[in-house]
Amino acid sequence: MFAQIEDEIIARCKRVVGQHVRTIEDLPGNWDEQTLKAARRNVPGIYIAWSGGRGLPGSRASMTSRYAVYVVTGQASGERERRRGNNRQVGAYELLERIVPAVHGLAVKDVGTLQLEQVDNLYSDRADQQGIVIYGAVYTLKTPFPAPLDANDLADFETYHANSRVPDGPDIETHLTLPSGEEHP
Repeated sequence: MFAQIEDEIIARCKRVVGQHVRTIEDLPGNWDEQTLKAARRNVPGIYIAWSGGRGLPGSRASMTSRYAVYVVTGQASGERERRRGNNRQVGAYELLERIVPAVHGLAVKDVGTLQLEQVDNLYSDRADQQGIVIYGAVYTLKTPFPAPLDANDLADFETYHANSRVPDGPDIETHLTLPSGEEHP
């Protein structure tokens, strides 16, 4: 489910800005020194990361997951051009203006629909020293975990027993012994 969601976000980003960026890929974790250096080599770029989730009450394991779409641009002309772009390279604002509405409302089959939660300016002195700017758009969606057991994985059974309590009626007990498949071809 997590990979499916990441893949859907990547596909949507490629559709709306793919021709304007050098890379669109998933990000394995938080931004660190190595990530910053790698991102600097592939600007402009889009990075998608699952950033965890909060459990939801209920009988089935599910949570509200958070996915971040990071926009990274870098230009030697300076920080303003990294944000706004110029006649040679797209800026972070232009990418955000296309990506944010394109991912908001994205329906992931059999999972749910992404909803925009926030957009952050992730400016840091370290990123500025690397000559890049980073913005993050955070989306949430309810993600149910697959059922722990599949009925098709259960062994065949020969005995069925059930007790039923019917309101304003008699209690019912059912006991059946089913024929085995070996006796009846």
